[in-house]
Amino acid sequence: MSELNQEETNPQTARESPHRQTERTQLPPRDPNDHTIYIGKKLAMSYVLAVVTRFNNGDNEVKVKARGRNISVAVDVTQIAKNRFIPTLKIKNVEITTEELTSDDGRMSRVSSMEITMNK
Repeated sequence: MSELNQEETNPQTARESPHRQTERTQLPPRDPNDHTIYIGKKLAMSYVLAVVTRFNNGDNEVKVKARGRNISVAVDVTQIAKNRFIPTLKIKNVEITTEELTSDDGRMSRVSSMEITMNK
């Protein structure tokens, strides 16, 4: 086996490969009083669990925010939480906006976003 093939099959050297490393951006620290759940790439039930946990920990209001294609997931999350787990949940407000984002190459793009506010 050649040296190159040994490196590719060895998991230790594969992790150290510069091509497999991704640069993580540093997120600002979250405000503990911020009751917003941001919808991303996870399954909807992960976010439903987050919503139910927030309410069970004493929060009276929770916001679910999503952009673009994830808007439908945000709607699903709020409806699953309301219909299956917390029947007393009320939808207080739905805010639909357009956000302007700058891509890596400097171009501006507009993305739809939705924020759903729920309370008990």
